[in-house]
Amino acid sequence: MNKIKANVLINYLNDVFPQKSAAEWDKVGLQLEEVYNLESQDEIENIVICLDVTKEVIQFAIENKSNFIISRHPFLFLDFEIEMKNLAKKEIYDLCIENEIQIFSIHTNYDNSEKQNIIDLLETQLNVKSVDKVGEFNEGYKIKLLRSVSLKEAIDKMKFIFGKQQSLLTRNSNLEKEIDKIYLTPGSGASTMIHLQLQNNFFVTGEAKWSEWLYADQNGMDMLTLGHYMENHFIDDLENKLLKTFGDEVKISAFDIKNTFIIL
Repeated sequence: MNKIKANVLINYLNDVFPQKSAAEWDKVGLQLEEVYNLESQDEIENIVICLDVTKEVIQFAIENKSNFIISRHPFLFLDFEIEMKNLAKKEIYDLCIENEIQIFSIHTNYDNSEKQNIIDLLETQLNVKSVDKVGEFNEGYKIKLLRSVSLKEAIDKMKFIFGKQQSLLTRNSNLEKEIDKIYLTPGSGASTMIHLQLQNNFFVTGEAKWSEWLYADQNGMDMLTLGHYMENHFIDDLENKLLKTFGDEVKISAFDIKNTFIIL
């Protein structure tokens, strides 16, 4: 197995998903300063891609002799001192330092990139006429359809694309109504709906707070939540992009943590 230079990989990721396009509050890019200048980080042989960095991901990286992890969600999001009060996270941090593993996170700069694959996924099931970026940080999408579909058909297609483990829908939604556009923000994205002051539209996201459900209910919104796990398409997207760019120069290992709960 060949190795690639770390700076080649990092430059590629920053070119496809520029850090300058991340929200100002976000913590993207290299996460562990203590590992960055180590000699072991000069070259990378095996990359692990995941949604979140967990103990299982670190153990997987160690077993596969990987020294570089790409995660969707930042490992260190809050101030370092606060993060280390989470004993599980401190254990992960210590293991990364001990085994000289770097973490590189791509978060809102992924959402803002035209090179991510979410629209490609939607077009496998929907006839898309146009797509506009919306939201305070351009984190969401306004998707116009070529033809109207029933709300039920749109929901079924969304569940097929992103998974249906945790689907919730506003209580007064009429499944037979016709819609010709969809607003979508992955993750915990219902704040986009409120920022845009939407009314009487179809909005799709991963999770929503109680206050956001109330907003949707009172403003005639049909809001569908699919669970934060809907962002998992990131793993396949990154894996395909890296394989296309680097081929067999480096080993790519995807780790799917699944949902961290069961549905009763």
